Amino acid sequence: MVITVLVHCSDTRRRNKITSLLQSIGLTVVAETADAPQALRLARSSHPRLIVIDIEHYDYNEMETATIIAKEKLGPVILIVAPYQQNVIDAINEHYVMSYCIKPVDRWSLESAVHTALANFRKMEQMESEINKLKDTLETRKLVERAKHILMKNLNLSEPEAFRLLQKQSMDKGISMKNLAEAIILNDELKNSL
Repeated sequence: MVITVLVHCSDTRRRNKITSLLQSIGLTVVAETADAPQALRLARSSHPRLIVIDIEHYDYNEMETATIIAKEKLGPVILIVAPYQQNVIDAINEHYVMSYCIKPVDRWSLESAVHTALANFRKMEQMESEINKLKDTLETRKLVERAKHILMKNLNLSEPEAFRLLQKQSMDKGISMKNLAEAIILNDELKNSL
């Protein structure tokens, strides 16, 4: 898989070095910029798999750009910071940045940061996916419970009978239990509002 990269660095010489290092480890640099707002626009338009941002003197625009890119999940962000920029390193976790590299950057440290950022981003995506599945499961259970109670009340069924009816209707009609439960609840709400 080709890993495409966006590089933001206000210093042309450092940006060229970063680009060269990224290319030497087999990554494809698809966009470069010296302007933080431009980095955000490029991240949104070129859809890189990785974003590298060189922080110059804790520039607010660069940190804000890194934060927006990370929060919008446009790709994993690697910050390149100076050793004296401890405040940036401390802020990394709260800004959803996936990895960082201390200047001066060399191939080994950048390659390590790339692997860390990609692994952390994948882990975050997996956790979010699991959370969304759990939320959907919980929502489905709540809807099925409501639909079950509607069927119990309207058709004089026991709880197991109402549940079996929901299962049978779901299979017979080829729709999910969640969608069937929503339809039953909506129908009951419409009937009660008349």
